[in-house]
Amino acid sequence: MNLERLKPEEKVNLSISMIDTCIHICADALKDQDATIKEEELLEKIRARIMYNRRRHHEV
Repeated sequence: MNLERLKPEEKVNLSISMIDTCIHICADALKDQDATIKEEELLEKIRARIMYNRRRHHEV
């Protein structure tokens, strides 16, 4: 796949798909650590991980 050939809309859709995949992977990892985790707590932990990575990215 050549990113330069993609239309802007296709690039946005690809980015959204990648983010969704990352969130699902993060959720699955948290569920593996705690099979009894409630949905609300799962969402809080996912948000915390995403925000941690954003802060960490800006610090570098």
